[in-house]
Amino acid sequence: MTTSSLRRTLATACLVVVALGLAACSDDDAESPKTNLTLTVTPAAPGSAPTHVTLTCEPTGGDHPKAEAACAALAAVGGDFDKLPGDPTTACIQVFEPVDASVTGTWQGKQVDWRKAFGNKCELSARTTPVF
Repeated sequence: MTTSSLRRTLATACLVVVALGLAACSDDDAESPKTNLTLTVTPAAPGSAPTHVTLTCEPTGGDHPKAEAACAALAAVGGDFDKLPGDPTTACIQVFEPVDASVTGTWQGKQVDWRKAFGNKCELSARTTPVF
């Protein structure tokens, strides 16, 4: 084998390795969720512990109990938590047990840091279901 054909063979092998490496990188990027959120509900009552759930979209996942519905609801409002329609038919009793809801993470690659106070868990659910 001549020196020039050996160089061509090595160059071709290097190109194949680089191409395979790039393909592997792009496959990893395609499987990474574009939305990766942590939703937290913190009761104001002393001694109450906050609850946390994770939600990923594109692909749907996390430990959120209604991940598909939550991702669909967020997609419908462009990731704007203040625009979630919730369930306007829900009737909540007027008991003041305040909770704070918060979301941190990324929505379709954009940073999210949303927080809002609600009079009680029912009010939170009525305004943000199925996300909270």
